[in-house]
Amino acid sequence: MTGPAPMPMVGLREDAVVDAADGVVTITQPFGAVTLRGVPRAVESLLRELPGTLAGEDDLAERLLAAGGTSQEAAVLYLTLSRLHPVLVHAVEPLLRVAPIARDAGFRLPALTPQDTVSLSRFAFVRRSEQGLVLESPMSRHRVTLTEDAMPLLAALARPVLVKEAPEALAHLVAAGMAFAGDAEERDPALRAWDFHDLLFHSRSRSGRHDQPFGATFRFADELPPEPAVKRPPEGAAVELYAPSLEEAAVADPPFTTVLESRRSVREYAAPPTLRQLGELLYRAARVKDVHGPVPGRPYEASSRPYPGGGAAYELELYLTVARCEGLDGGVYYYDPLGHRLVTLPARPEDTRAMLAVARLATGGLADPDVLITVTSRFRRVSWKYSGLAYAATLKNVGVLYQTFYLVATAMGMAPCALGSGDADLAARAFGLDWATESSVGDFLIGGAPAGSGP
Repeated sequence: MTGPAPMPMVGLREDAVVDAADGVVTITQPFGAVTLRGVPRAVESLLRELPGTLAGEDDLAERLLAAGGTSQEAAVLYLTLSRLHPVLVHAVEPLLRVAPIARDAGFRLPALTPQDTVSLSRFAFVRRSEQGLVLESPMSRHRVTLTEDAMPLLAALARPVLVKEAPEALAHLVAAGMAFAGDAEERDPALRAWDFHDLLFHSRSRSGRHDQPFGATFRFADELPPEPAVKRPPEGAAVELYAPSLEEAAVADPPFTTVLESRRSVREYAAPPTLRQLGELLYRAARVKDVHGPVPGRPYEASSRPYPGGGAAYELELYLTVARCEGLDGGVYYYDPLGHRLVTLPARPEDTRAMLAVARLATGGLADPDVLITVTSRFRRVSWKYSGLAYAATLKNVGVLYQTFYLVATAMGMAPCALGSGDADLAARAFGLDWATESSVGDFLIGGAPAGSGP
């Protein structure tokens, strides 16, 4: 590295609050607080100045002495800073700043030799934020703010870099969990099993390892109106669906435990489903039972349906790609859950065939699909209310809808099979959707009678 030697410095986050009186100091940050006792008044006064500032520890001691502090108080200052290491901002100016973002952040500089090598973690990523350019990782309880001067070093860390090339910066990146020495990360069997995006999603969709807004924050309440509880159906010819008597279905269904124990994924069919069967399945599993207006604590329309949904948002929509169904032409349809009907969509034949081909591949080539039910999400229905966990909530909703389809189809003697993957771009094109506004998050095959169950 060229230029002046980087200088290690410490401080506190700008949003830290220091409450100091009578020898007791409490430092509160978004993720928690730490309290120290027996702190001299001169050290109390200095700590109040730390939020949003940076200084070397020796500089802070000199500042304390210049303000009339004693050498004993300066020694207590060093001890106090060592006890505060987990909540301090640690900087290597002018390259980077390491800020804690979670409880148990813990910051300890590693013992590295000049000949050790350091590499960037494969879980670390750079993004733009309000703080500027930041380096983050699901492996870390810190966030690193980068300057332009740090970018050559960061680029070099794609391969092992000798510690002697940038000892302070590399030690801080290792301490922050953004980089690792030697081959420590590659040798960890727990980490080898994770894909980058899966570990990031896991860490950010639960609390504990970040300081971002989380939960029912209603962050767009003053900026955007909530989407309606029920999507306006697209234009197209409508196919009315059979609505069963639930009382008769309750009598005809096998016992619940029998249904639960016999549920399985079926990929071979004795016969295609009928339009009447599709109508009953959709009615029992996915119709809109009622629509509710806003109420205190829930400033948006909600609905009730046969399956549970987070916040009663019910952001999931259903589209059917039909190859074979007795009483229904092949093609692509939208399910109107309020009107309980199918609306014909003008999908291109090649897109229809491609949807079915992708579904077949998702079964390992075992199924020749009769009807593919694609589950999409109107994402803003959940992100309008929830921060951090919106997409995770959608995937959980998909899971409970899957199980509802399984149980109803099993009770009806049909052949259900959930799929683990699908083509979101293809689905958006086939259904005429904007990918970022509403796109596929699940796929489910349904057939008539399972193979071997016919006469």
